[in-house]
Amino acid sequence: MSKTALIKELSKMDSAQLVQIIADAYTAKVEIKDYFEFFLNPDVEKLLDKHKQRIAKELSRTKWGHSKARVTVIKKAVKDFLGFAPGVQAELDMYFLTLATLATTERYVHFTGPQERYVAALTVQIMKYGDDNHVFSDVAERFGRFFDSGMASSRFTRIVKEAMANT
Repeated sequence: MSKTALIKELSKMDSAQLVQIIADAYTAKVEIKDYFEFFLNPDVEKLLDKHKQRIAKELSRTKWGHSKARVTVIKKAVKDFLGFAPGVQAELDMYFLTLATLATTERYVHFTGPQERYVAALTVQIMKYGDDNHVFSDVAERFGRFFDSGMASSRFTRIVKEAMANT
């Protein structure tokens, strides 16, 4: 069902029916419950911490010095966070926390090809986000701090800089 079709159906219902549907959805799905809890009590720091922990947990999957983290799980954690629409600065925080967590992990384990490609794709995504939301100067400043921090290995830094150059 499309969003338009859903809106059309919901517009036919009265207030009591809408309340009942929302209450049923709230109890049926954890994701919907999380959304409404954030909607009613928006605690961006708590939400950011929750998703940061999901990413860190995934990146802790290693074997014999090689990362076993699944890029799809990391992407989903970022996408889920962005789905709450917490605001531009919070979304930038999420992007850069993800990049920093990836950089820290890569210092201790070998990344696979897909993981390295995700680092490049995330860099491009961050730059596009900054451009689309007119906060590119903030993005550039954050990248500057990221490079100055020394948290990333030379290989990781090269991947990020090449992605920036190709954007």
